[in-house]
Amino acid sequence: MRGDYPSTDFEILDDGAIRRVLHLPTGMTIETDRVRVDPVAVPAAYKLDFHDAVARPGEVAQAALRHLRVWLMHRYGFA
Repeated sequence: MRGDYPSTDFEILDDGAIRRVLHLPTGMTIETDRVRVDPVAVPAAYKLDFHDAVARPGEVAQAALRHLRVWLMHRYGFA
């Protein structure tokens, strides 16, 4: 989780108003709302979903949100 892009540790699902970032090694999902006014914005509020014990879930979530931001920038031509 060095912040490399693209990272094979994450899979992003863009589902209308919701974006989900799945951390493949742990199965943890980070869910955010889509910000309609700014396509590359990542909201500060997010929901974590994991079933098994995850070491340092906050660190995984922050890496996922950074990955999402870079993915959005690439997707919308800002990078």
